[in-house]
Amino acid sequence: MIKLGAVPLEAREIPRLYAELDAIGARVEGRHVPWRFGKPLPEELLVLAAQSSRQEPRLLWALVELLARHYDRFDPLKLRRALAGARWPATLGVAFEFARLVAGSAELDDVAAFVLAGVRPAANERFFLGTRAFAGALARRDSEESLAEYLRWGFVSREEPIAKELGSDAHGTLARPQRMNMLQRIAERPGEFTLGDYLEALRGRASRRQATRDLATAPFLVRTGTTRGARYRLRARLVG
Repeated sequence: MIKLGAVPLEAREIPRLYAELDAIGARVEGRHVPWRFGKPLPEELLVLAAQSSRQEPRLLWALVELLARHYDRFDPLKLRRALAGARWPATLGVAFEFARLVAGSAELDDVAAFVLAGVRPAANERFFLGTRAFAGALARRDSEESLAEYLRWGFVSREEPIAKELGSDAHGTLARPQRMNMLQRIAERPGEFTLGDYLEALRGRASRRQATRDLATAPFLVRTGTTRGARYRLRARLVG
């Protein structure tokens, strides 16, 4: 059993991880450079890749695709046991969330439930390490508009790691509190906006019905016009 808690990887080891993932069916390329992990089991590689995706975002995309297409190549019990030695086990939960969205497979749902049983979410952490300036505007949006697939496992991020090669129209999802944060940000821009503008900003991460209800119930909005031509703006704040 390799030491799966020994992450983050050193920068020089990342090409080796890509090469090992390529060998088990991931659509990536790497190089066989020296590293500390010997010859891991395929299940150990999945766990190592999930953890390392916090420092190397492309790994999450590769892992989601690998699980969505080839989850049946891996032994769920071995994967569950490998995960027990991980430093950040909840990262694999995120990968499974997006893979399940793409695959739409009840069998994959069952595999994920078994592998992740007992895994505790992280403590409201940024998923990707070092990709945003601390307390910067983008980091704040990651926190305020995080996808539910990350929040479920105690992380925040807006990254949607679903490769176009999967041919899927699946999207990450935004829960209502995060949609309200997005809606307020849109409303704070100069001028009015429409349902179409809000749907464009959502990019498929909520349904038209949810978007319509959001606009109808947001307490900070004022509506003008009829149903089809309705426009919205930020409600003026009372002073004093």
